[in-house]
Amino acid sequence: MGLLTFLGLRRENQWERLTLLDKLLLSPLTFITIKLYHILLFLRGRPFVPPRNRPAIRVVCISDTHDQFVDIPPGDILIHAGDLTNSGTAADIQKQIDWLKSQPHQVKIVVAGNHDSWFDTRSRLDSDVKAGATVNLDGLHYLESGLTVQEVKGRKLTLFGVPDVPECGPDSFAFQYKPTNPPWFSRIPPQTDILVTHCPPKHHMDLGVGDPHLLQEVWRVKPRLHVFGHVHWGYGKESVFFDEMQLAYERLLSRPPRGPFWDFVPNAAWWDHLYVLWHGVHAVLWKWIMGGPGSNQGGCLMVNAAQMYGSTGKVKSRAIVVDI
Repeated sequence: MGLLTFLGLRRENQWERLTLLDKLLLSPLTFITIKLYHILLFLRGRPFVPPRNRPAIRVVCISDTHDQFVDIPPGDILIHAGDLTNSGTAADIQKQIDWLKSQPHQVKIVVAGNHDSWFDTRSRLDSDVKAGATVNLDGLHYLESGLTVQEVKGRKLTLFGVPDVPECGPDSFAFQYKPTNPPWFSRIPPQTDILVTHCPPKHHMDLGVGDPHLLQEVWRVKPRLHVFGHVHWGYGKESVFFDEMQLAYERLLSRPPRGPFWDFVPNAAWWDHLYVLWHGVHAVLWKWIMGGPGSNQGGCLMVNAAQMYGSTGKVKSRAIVVDI
């Protein structure tokens, strides 16, 4: 551990939040653009509003509970985006499943995370294999590259769930794939309204470890809501609009960081920054002058619902509620 890391000025690993010094040493331009991008997103408002002539459906989103039980607010659909447990044994998973079953929500959706070893026969623990351990999933919808159509309040929603994550740990971790062999190409059905993955898409609440191929799929399908977890410090929600502002933002973040000196030498990243500003201001003016409040439609709300507070082992984050 270096001195700056020891003093808390640099992060220890890729799963920790970037410190201010980290951000400035990597790329001051990127740091400024991220701040600008989120200000513009705030001014643009929600990427969609529930239909005015139909009742809103309340979706409650959680992830990464890691054997712990959290407060779950009322709603119509309850989604758990994986990492129910730490050890991944059938017994521990069953405890979490029973807890989810006890909730009053009409529809309950679960995908596995990399810590939920029992769900993946390749990573299932020897003790579970020898005992022939099983998990009773009755009463909820477990999605493993699976699709379900649910009717809630007279409206039909299509939900699709995928547990896969880029390789990030030992063989006991479930549903891992090598980054050179991503499983995402044309995988998500185009009619998907709500996408649930354990892995985040690249550049969105992911600390930079999300999957760019998943991001491409999200661009292709454009779900109304995308719920994920995996990256604890990425907790939160973020609007995306699938437009030129977002494209320039993601292009900038995909560039190798140039550092605090070379950032101020003219380069292609400057154009990305200007495109974010130009297209973002244009979108804000169009919304408020031409469209008015509640005019946004066609975008997506991304939700990192990780309940674990970073690497502390403590649950502090709250369930995220979305009306759709």
